[in-house]
Amino acid sequence: MAITDSSMYRTREDILAEMIANLIAAIPDAYTGDDGVATILQTIQAGQLENLYMAHQILLEDIFIQTASYQALLRHGDQFGLPPNLGTQSIGTLQFEGDGGTYIPIGSEVAYDPGNGLDVIYFATTTDGTIPNPGVPSACGAVVSATAGNLTGTYEYRITYTTITGETLPSADSPAVVPAAKQVNLSAIPLGGPGTTGRNIYRDKNGAGQYRLIGQITDNTTTTFTDNVTDAAHDAAVLAPTVDTAHRVVVQGQAENPGIDGNVVVGAITELSNAPPNLIDVTNTTAFTGGLEPEDTEDYRQRLLSYVQNPQSGSPNDLEMWAEAVTGVESATAFPNTPSAGSVTVRITGPGGTVPGSDVIAAVQAALNAQDLANITIVVSTFTSVSTNVSVTTTLDPAYALSDVTVAVQTAIMNYINNLEVGATMYLSGIIDAVVGIPGILDVVVTAPTSNQTTAATSKRVAGTITVS
Repeated sequence: MAITDSSMYRTREDILAEMIANLIAAIPDAYTGDDGVATILQTIQAGQLENLYMAHQILLEDIFIQTASYQALLRHGDQFGLPPNLGTQSIGTLQFEGDGGTYIPIGSEVAYDPGNGLDVIYFATTTDGTIPNPGVPSACGAVVSATAGNLTGTYEYRITYTTITGETLPSADSPAVVPAAKQVNLSAIPLGGPGTTGRNIYRDKNGAGQYRLIGQITDNTTTTFTDNVTDAAHDAAVLAPTVDTAHRVVVQGQAENPGIDGNVVVGAITELSNAPPNLIDVTNTTAFTGGLEPEDTEDYRQRLLSYVQNPQSGSPNDLEMWAEAVTGVESATAFPNTPSAGSVTVRITGPGGTVPGSDVIAAVQAALNAQDLANITIVVSTFTSVSTNVSVTTTLDPAYALSDVTVAVQTAIMNYINNLEVGATMYLSGIIDAVVGIPGILDVVVTAPTSNQTTAATSKRVAGTITVS
């Protein structure tokens, strides 16, 4: 509430009127027309005096937390060691696909487009990486061994290269061999290029076109292999790949801006915004989580006021406030006389409802211990994650397809669940509220779970599989 005492602030018009009145009182026949010298001079002076009054008004308001401007509020916070929470950026992993040997530098930019006119959310890599360049495998050699074995029929072989992320397409066929209760020796098994971790060997019998995995070489140096795999084992093995997954690399990434908009489900990030040109695809292989909004100015003002007005006696509210002032803590909940009388357990959550690391736990423990509260044993802990699957059925605007809204719905539900506090109940109405309002959604029904989900005081809900239909 601004201070409006007229003795502390006066407008230029009021100042000028008083100056003119004083002039007339002193010189009754003084000329006070708008074009008079006295009026012009007093008008200029009134403007300068108004600036002085304004400066005093601002200074007076900045003295008090209740009316301080944002910059002054920061200085008040510095006095008490309580800076505002600046928010955090969500983090996760990004998988790039493209030409072998393509280097992805730190800062490569990708994006999640929620569609429906919503703003695009940008992310950047925080580690670099190079896409493996194993090349295209050539055919291997094959001859029937003189050693007795399990193979009878006509056999052909194909080779693939493996990398840390997957596997190339198969090579051309080896020469066909026709053992009769013998083994088969493979030779000249090709070696892959940079990033190759091994080779897989696939076999087909009697021209069936069923190339299935019968062996793996876990290095990039061995060039021979002996096949004595039974037909029964072959028939139960996996088929040769039809999609190249070898030319991929996974790196770390984070949202460019703090906030919950950067918390997105697996597979949401699909746009190459500002990245090397030889890339053809990107996706996030893990959910991006941990994004936290910067603290609202008025929320920060109220937190400072609460700190100043509170006697700082070590109450549960004090412990929670002190814990939440530690970087990396989003919320804290104090449980008095837990695990025993004369002790208290403070359970903390990280940004976006994540489990804080051991370094954050240690920092909170140190901060609370530094308060030197007599006869209180303080235990800082996190929580037990309770993974919660959710299924919803949506009614869509006819102009939208389910694929248009699925990721947005999944992300909204994930953010609702992950931001629940320790011990908080997950309400079906909370899920509905999170989804209603997304462009294209006319209605939503939660089909699983079928009731509100209560949570133990030591546990916290986290999003599991979210199914949208």
